[in-house]
Amino acid sequence: MAEITRERWSSRTLFIFAAIGSAIGLGNVWRFPYLCYEYGGGVFLIPWIIGLIVLGIPWMMMEFGMGRYFQRGAPGVFEGIGKKWEWVGWWPVFCAFLIVTYYTVIVAWSLRYVVSSATMAWGVGEAGATGAGAYFFEQVLNLSSGPSVLGAPVLPLLGFLALTWVVLFFIMFKGARVIGKVAVWTVTIPWALLLVLLVRGLTLPGAIDGLNYYLSPDLAALGNVEVWFAAFSQIAFTLSLGMAGMFAYGSFIAKKADVTNNAFIASFSNCATSFFAGFAVFSIVGFIMQALSVPVGDVSSAGLGLAFVTFPVGISMLPGANAFIGILFFLCIFFLGIDSAFFLAYGGVIAPLMDKFGWSRVKATAIVCVVAFAIGIVYTTTGGLYWLDIVDRTVCFYGLLITGALACLVVGWGFGAEKLREHVNETSDFKVGTWFNWMIKIVVPLGLLFVVIYGGFMQDIPTSYGGYPRWATNVMWIILGVTLLLSFWFQAIKTKGPKEGE
Repeated sequence: MAEITRERWSSRTLFIFAAIGSAIGLGNVWRFPYLCYEYGGGVFLIPWIIGLIVLGIPWMMMEFGMGRYFQRGAPGVFEGIGKKWEWVGWWPVFCAFLIVTYYTVIVAWSLRYVVSSATMAWGVGEAGATGAGAYFFEQVLNLSSGPSVLGAPVLPLLGFLALTWVVLFFIMFKGARVIGKVAVWTVTIPWALLLVLLVRGLTLPGAIDGLNYYLSPDLAALGNVEVWFAAFSQIAFTLSLGMAGMFAYGSFIAKKADVTNNAFIASFSNCATSFFAGFAVFSIVGFIMQALSVPVGDVSSAGLGLAFVTFPVGISMLPGANAFIGILFFLCIFFLGIDSAFFLAYGGVIAPLMDKFGWSRVKATAIVCVVAFAIGIVYTTTGGLYWLDIVDRTVCFYGLLITGALACLVVGWGFGAEKLREHVNETSDFKVGTWFNWMIKIVVPLGLLFVVIYGGFMQDIPTSYGGYPRWATNVMWIILGVTLLLSFWFQAIKTKGPKEGE
């Protein structure tokens, strides 16, 4: 790895906000509330919190701690353990890169809806409620018949995608000091907007019914392995681990910084945001149930449907201030997405490239932004949604979990979990015990592999993922194989030594 001067967060506060912002993302609003409703209501919090403690926090401490120890991004960390392990750091870099190519497209959708909300383009009242789905799939996406029909880019989405990457470039090209300052705003603004949405939601008829569905406990759910799979997978996704970026973010903190406290603060802040967002979401769901006289199952949905169909339905049915609430909600989605996007791009990809090749920050940022934008054009086409879903399953499920398990095994057994624990405890007010060693060496890898096998291979090998043609599922395995081969190739590249960098 080429030697460069390591940049620093200008304060602990900025680092914490950056770490929280990287973890808080779109899944906090559109995935957690639905999972909580679907898997036992309030009881879902039990396996979710257990997953946070036994998987999420140790995993985050490992990534922060190893980044601080080696003062490098993910590839540099594993090269430091042993040159033969450098590929373990590059694989999540390529996964992070592919994730940000489509994640920014979803951010672009939110900007499209900010504009649409100003005129309530999908309609007001029952006309808007019945037309919200058609507006999203037919007018915004102009969705084709399947993944084999790619079609042309949808020009408004292409324009908003370009704008998103311009914004990201100007956030990232000056590094951690600017990223930390921006993160303060991209974290606090969504919190404020969610509070406004919650207050508005609670004033609507039917809101309490929605909250009852959100949190009503079903103790029998604890005996269902699906519940534990959902809780563990949500913890892995929501903390933005396994995406290379936390190693880089950890490397930007001072060598005397407290890794343990920072990991706890970032983890619990993220999960508190998820829980809080559920109240805002399900108060609106309850209102829709009452306004349209439909059961909760016909209203609540996970993923894109919740953000871009269900919520527009609720906004259409509001007794007033429809456009204002719509603009607030989609601005919230934008800010939640943008800080996760610059985490993926900068910590996950740009910092490792600077470490390896000694590129200047401006050069590395420009290259990543241009190439990622070019690939992202695929997802703005009329068939782009299908490929977004397929690639997301590939890298944000299989890639994230497999590389996370590998990283924990190499750190735990190759570098030494006890050595890492001693390093973390040197500057921590809260000393972690030997339990941490077994979490990293055994529990976290097994937990991640459980999710991969039970929720992945057992589903996607017998039956094609998502009902797509079998060839589309085969593309997932090809992408995983290609990113793995690229990881070995980047490990084999010999750098000529230190270069001029910022």
